[in-house]
Amino acid sequence: MEKKKMTLYGMIFSICFFLIVSFFFSTHTVDYANETETSEEMNVPTKKSTNSAKDLEPKKQESPEQKVFYDKIEQTMTETAKSFKGDVGMTYVDLNTGKQISVNGTKEFYSASTIKVPLAMMIADKVQAGSLKWDDQLTFNEKEDYEEGTGIIINNIEPTYSVRTLQEYSITYSDNIAKNMLYGTFGGDVAAKKALYAHFLQKETEWDDAKFTSEDAAKILTILYEEKASNQEYQTIYDYMKRTVFHERMDTPTTSGKVAHKIGSYAGFLHDIGILETEHPFILTVFTNGQTDAGISFISMITDQLWAIQSSEYPKK
Repeated sequence: MEKKKMTLYGMIFSICFFLIVSFFFSTHTVDYANETETSEEMNVPTKKSTNSAKDLEPKKQESPEQKVFYDKIEQTMTETAKSFKGDVGMTYVDLNTGKQISVNGTKEFYSASTIKVPLAMMIADKVQAGSLKWDDQLTFNEKEDYEEGTGIIINNIEPTYSVRTLQEYSITYSDNIAKNMLYGTFGGDVAAKKALYAHFLQKETEWDDAKFTSEDAAKILTILYEEKASNQEYQTIYDYMKRTVFHERMDTPTTSGKVAHKIGSYAGFLHDIGILETEHPFILTVFTNGQTDAGISFISMITDQLWAIQSSEYPKK
């Protein structure tokens, strides 16, 4: 009798063991580690290009004419990059087709004042979300906000400034004090930089050494360009970029009045990121690290070269 009981218990144990093993090795088992990661990411505010839906569609094959055209764009970028004595990274985006071409597009550079564009976009987002108002007055804090360099506030510092004024100054005049005061709406520069990198690029950064790649900058400008038609505050940022007081780099005699751009300068790091209004508009982001002011003339040169190709050789439909 005892022997029979053991056999019955053994059968029950075997069945339970089989069911447990089947559950854990089933192809329908949920990967709880990945699920948790996804859930956490859902709580992080992110900004994605509005043409992301197009990415799901089958990509149209380039016509022979388009291939020749894009090959020339790439060759021009590659050959011009070789002429620069130093580090360079640049990205071109055809805003008609979404075609992107990069030379050292994932190489990181200190962002300098190019970071003011996504900062302005996040400020606009905060206003639209209701957590900030354009007429809110921010108080100047010398310890936190004062910074030498570009801008006009430094010439006559007032006790307070409206968010709208700081937004305009940070882009039009590349005002460093305005930038720092806007950082304060996030709780300081550390929190602000972490927030905007997560928001637009879905990545982290060392807050005291914020870096961009030319492809990062192109992604941000693509969002700005695509959303400005339905987002008046993004259109305003775009207009500030067109009215900037810095008529250099991408703002050449050829492109004058037809480029919305934002320069960045720090030591040998000389950059410019812009949207160029040819008949077939395109984005160009150029980051350099070289000797003295070499990056300034280099950026103007590649801008004019690509403008000429885009204007005169763009494939007909």
